Amino acid sequence: MIDSFAYLAIATGLYAISKKKMLSFRLWHIVSCISYIIYGILKPAIPLIISGLLFSVIHLFQIYKWKKQFEKRKI
Repeated sequence: MIDSFAYLAIATGLYAISKKKMLSFRLWHIVSCISYIIYGILKPAIPLIISGLLFSVIHLFQIYKWKKQFEKRKI
């Protein structure tokens, strides 16, 4: 049961890199990171938790920057 989160993380990570649009890639990779975080908590594996959190923060920050730039262009 616990390992299913790892397989889900792998599958969503592979799906993420198949995306052509950067926003779609980032959103799917966040799903992958969340799966790794859950797996890391249940296992417990601190490196997986840390890396999942770091990647998620980076992706969310980049999405935030993209959204700000998009809003600027509308004005």
